Amino acid sequence: MQPALDSNTLDRLIALGREQGHLTNQDLEANLPIASMSAEEIALIVVHLEESGVPVELDDSLVSPNAKPNPAPVKSAEIIPFPDRAAAARMKRRTAPLQTVNPSQPAVAQSAQQGRRTAHWAVAISGLLVLVLLIGLVMMLGV
Repeated sequence: MQPALDSNTLDRLIALGREQGHLTNQDLEANLPIASMSAEEIALIVVHLEESGVPVELDDSLVSPNAKPNPAPVKSAEIIPFPDRAAAARMKRRTAPLQTVNPSQPAVAQSAQQGRRTAHWAVAISGLLVLVLLIGLVMMLGV
């Protein structure tokens, strides 16, 4: 990778990919110095983009060894990871597709939701009962 490739370039590519739903060869060629990059460097960028939740649709011409001559080895820049694992987890949660309910089984989903409501009420009522018992115990002991 060249020094011109920094986190801003990767962020722009990620934003473009999320906007379009995927990235193509043309998107990568427009934003990266593909002519001076090796196949390994392109593969690292593609892996980073896909880990960020952006699918990349590549033609074989971009990463095939016969497509262009390999330039002399250039010291590559390091791909900057997310600041922490919590940020990566938040990004993965945001990009996860929504779950859909099968229209042939709405009663099953509705009964599961009703069961969760019942469980929440049972926990709330038992908590109140424990609180009342503790207050009664404190009053009896006169503490």
